[in-house]
Amino acid sequence: MAPPKLLIVEDEIIIARDVAAQLVALGYDPVGHAMSGPQSIDMARALRPDLVLMDIQLAGAMDGITAAQAIRDSFFIPVVFVSAFSADATIARAKLTEPYGYILKPFSERELHTTIEMALYKHQAESKLRDSAAQLSALSQSVLELLEAERRRVALELHDEIGQCLAAIKINLQSHHRFKDRTPEQLNAENLAIVETALQQVRRMALALRPTVLDDLGLAPALHSMAEQAGARSGFSVCFETSDPPQAPGEDATTNRPPPAVESACFRIAQEALTNIARHAQATHVVVALVQTAHHITLEVRDNGRGFDANSTYSRARRGNSLGLIGMTERAALLGGHVTIASQPGHGCTVRLSCPLPPPANHPAPP
Repeated sequence: MAPPKLLIVEDEIIIARDVAAQLVALGYDPVGHAMSGPQSIDMARALRPDLVLMDIQLAGAMDGITAAQAIRDSFFIPVVFVSAFSADATIARAKLTEPYGYILKPFSERELHTTIEMALYKHQAESKLRDSAAQLSALSQSVLELLEAERRRVALELHDEIGQCLAAIKINLQSHHRFKDRTPEQLNAENLAIVETALQQVRRMALALRPTVLDDLGLAPALHSMAEQAGARSGFSVCFETSDPPQAPGEDATTNRPPPAVESACFRIAQEALTNIARHAQATHVVVALVQTAHHITLEVRDNGRGFDANSTYSRARRGNSLGLIGMTERAALLGGHVTIASQPGHGCTVRLSCPLPPPANHPAPP
């Protein structure tokens, strides 16, 4: 592994050379030496060091504290101050830049090494925290977008399906006296048929929002039922493959069911994959495979359709232009799992979910 790169900011050449020699002896790479505040900013921009050793008192109008603030704000590079001054006012100003260390001259090689190592460690931890915060922010934004998309879908279905049925009933009730060619019994039968259609649509929407078979029978039957219905609607054959989860003697089938959150994620990811197949794949055959072990669950949805460029799909998802893929990957990520998509034009597509399971009761976790 390459040694950490350090930028020295010191207006005394002899001191700078001595510090550089110490850094080399400690296993660091002194990549540059700046003698002023503006020069340190330019070199930080060009060299992108892992850490800056900054003297506070520098020649020119810009001192080390001002330069350190600019470097931190612009490049998120950690700064350790090196100074012979320990006045309260100086330290108070330096603290405002949130430095990663403050070494008083003269210092020992051991002190220099310890301060640098702690600064690098702290910066690495902060970087991970920033990345996690950015991912959480992106996830929150994606969740909001998915919720809005789902609201739009439900609103559209209510308007186009339930709304149309209710409007037809209203027209029949308001205008029954004008229908000279139909008896009241015929109008009543027509209204009952419309109501039955509306009830079926409500049931279908309710099942889409939360399938009762998932709660009542479990993941495998729910996936099988959904896949068969999707195939019947879209004209492709379905093969459902599953393996029974491991069972200890005396346990019933529900003992080792995955947690509800895992079952829901598997169901929704399979639902999204089957929806995409119906819309885009032009497939004639689909395989849904579910494998559960004591500590892991794997779901695959494979089709023999026309396929697509998976890399471009991932690129669109990273730009926020593929809410379906975003939804699948984020559902898996929230459970510690991941989704992969393998596809090429003309060679079908495989959507694969891999997700860890919590250890069963009285069973040790895997090593």
